[in-house]
Amino acid sequence: MAQANQSRISEFSLLWPQGVPDAAAPTDVSASDDLRIQVIAEAIAPHVDDLRPILGLLSSLLTDRETLHYRQAAVEDCLRLPEFTEGLRATLPLIRGLRHTVRDIRARRNQVTLVLSRMSELENYIECVSALDALLQRFRRQLEARAWLDLSDEIQLAVSRPEFQEMAEELPALRANIREIVSVTIGVNLSPDLKPIAATLLSLNKRRFRGPRFFRRLWGAAEDDEGRGISTLREAPAAQRFRNGSVLAERRETLGRLEANVLFSDLGKVLDDVIRPIARALERYTHVNSALLRALQSEIAFYVGGARLIETMRAQGLPMCKPELLPAGERRLEARGVYNLDLALRLSRQHRDEDLGAHIVSNDARFDDAGRIHILTGPNRGGKTTWLGAIGLLHALAQSGLFVPAASAALSPVDAIYLHFPVEEKPNMESGRLGEEAGRLRQIFQSATRHSLLLLNESLASTSATESYFLARDILCCVRMLGARAIFVTHLHELASDCDAMNQAVSGDSLVTSLISQIVDGENGMRPTYRVLAAPPRGQSYAREIARQYGISFEQLRALLGQADQAD
Repeated sequence: MAQANQSRISEFSLLWPQGVPDAAAPTDVSASDDLRIQVIAEAIAPHVDDLRPILGLLSSLLTDRETLHYRQAAVEDCLRLPEFTEGLRATLPLIRGLRHTVRDIRARRNQVTLVLSRMSELENYIECVSALDALLQRFRRQLEARAWLDLSDEIQLAVSRPEFQEMAEELPALRANIREIVSVTIGVNLSPDLKPIAATLLSLNKRRFRGPRFFRRLWGAAEDDEGRGISTLREAPAAQRFRNGSVLAERRETLGRLEANVLFSDLGKVLDDVIRPIARALERYTHVNSALLRALQSEIAFYVGGARLIETMRAQGLPMCKPELLPAGERRLEARGVYNLDLALRLSRQHRDEDLGAHIVSNDARFDDAGRIHILTGPNRGGKTTWLGAIGLLHALAQSGLFVPAASAALSPVDAIYLHFPVEEKPNMESGRLGEEAGRLRQIFQSATRHSLLLLNESLASTSATESYFLARDILCCVRMLGARAIFVTHLHELASDCDAMNQAVSGDSLVTSLISQIVDGENGMRPTYRVLAAPPRGQSYAREIARQYGISFEQLRALLGQADQAD
C-alpha cells in the first residue's frame, strides 16, 4: 500500500491538474530567441537551477483552458498572500539541497559515504516536508487554488504515514551515533632506532585530538590534557568554496593520498562495521522517494518567480493583468495598454526608483472578425518591432499560465507562434538571404493552422521593392485563406494600401488591415510617438522625415547647392 501511495504522490504536479489528457501537451514556440523569452525566464527564475525549466514553460504554448485556469489560480494565491509566497520561497533552498544530496549519492563509491548520503537525503526530506506542511496548514483556509490545496493534501498524506513519524524520531538518534565518532587512535611500533615499523588501529573515539599547548609538553602531558598531541596537529586543507583553486586541489591531493594508504583502508573497513547497523535501520525506508519534492522545485520557483515579476512591474507603475481565456475557435485578442515586457525589464534597470509609465508607451491590440492580419508600417525606430514582440510575449506569458503585460486582455490561445525575422547573409548560405527567407516561410506554411500566430518582421526585404511587394502580397493572401492571425511589419507602404484588394482577391475569414506607427509634428520636425493605430499608411510623409533626419531632403540638398554656387 505504501509503495502504491508513493507512486501516486510522485506523479503530483503543481502545473498540471490530475486527469488532464495528453492532448493538452504544449506546443513549442518557434524561434523564441527573437521574442527574447530567455530574458523573461531570467527575470522569473529565483535561482540559476530554475532557469532551464522555466524557459521551457515560457517557450511552450498551452491551449488547454482547464490547465491554464489551474495555473492562474495558483498565481493569484501567491499575489494575494505575500507571506505564503515568501514561505514558499524559503523552502526552495531546502529542496535544492535535497537535489544536491541525491546527486551526491549517485557519486558515492563506498558503503560509509553512501549510507551517510542516504541519511542526509532522508533528513532533508523530513525537513522539507515538515516545512511545507507547516506553511500549507497555516494558510489552508485562505488558499483557493486547487494546486495548493491538492499539494496540502499530498503533504499531509506523507506526514501522516507511520514510516514518516518513525523516520523523524529515529534519524536524530542514528545521526547522534555517527557524530559521536570524531577520531581514531592509532598504535605505532618502533624499531630500536625509533623508526616506525608497524601500525594498527586501536580505537574509535568520541573526542578529538588537539595539538600541544607548549613545546615543553614534548616529553609528557598532564592528566587533564588527555587528547593533546605532542606534535603539531596536521590537517587536510579546509574545503572553502570561495578560496582559489589551488587550495581545493591541495585538499583533494591530500585526501587522495590518505585514501590510498593501507591503514586508512583498514579504517574504512572498521567504519563499515560501525555503519552497517545504521544501514540496516535505513533499509526500512528504502521506499521513501524524494522525487516529489525534487520535481516541485521548478514548479514552485515558476509561481514564486512569476508573482515577484508581476509585483515588480506593478511597483514601477506598469500593469500586469490576468488574461481572460476565450475559446480557441474565436481566434480573438482584445487587449488594452499592452507593452513589451522585455523593454520594460531593460528600462527598469536604468530607472529603478522611477515610474516606468513615464518611459513606456502602451498600445491596444485587437484581432477579430474586423481584422486578423495586420500590415504595420511606420518610420525607422518607431516601435514596430517592439509592438510585434509585445504581442508574441503576451501570448507566451498567458499560455504558460502567468499574468500578462497589459491593463486588460482577453485572448484565444494559439497553437503555435511562428516568427520570421530577418537574418544576416552568411558566406555559407547556399541560396542567399532571399532563398533562406523563402525556405523558412515555406516551413511555416507547412505547419501553421488557422489557430496559429505569425509574426513576420521585414520579411522579403532582401530583394527589390517590386519583387518584395508581389511576394509579400501573395503570402498575405495565403495567410487570409488559412485564417491565421498575423502581423506583417514592412516598409512597403503600397502593400498596406492594397488591403482591400487582397481581401477581395481571395476568400477567407481573416481580413487584412493597415496599422501605422504614428509620427507627429514636433519642434524639431516629425517625431515618433510609438503608438500603433489603425490607419492607412503614410509612406510619403515617412520618406520625407527619413530624408530630413539624414540631411538629404529636397530643401536641405537645395540649400547645399546654393552654398556651393556662392562659393564659386
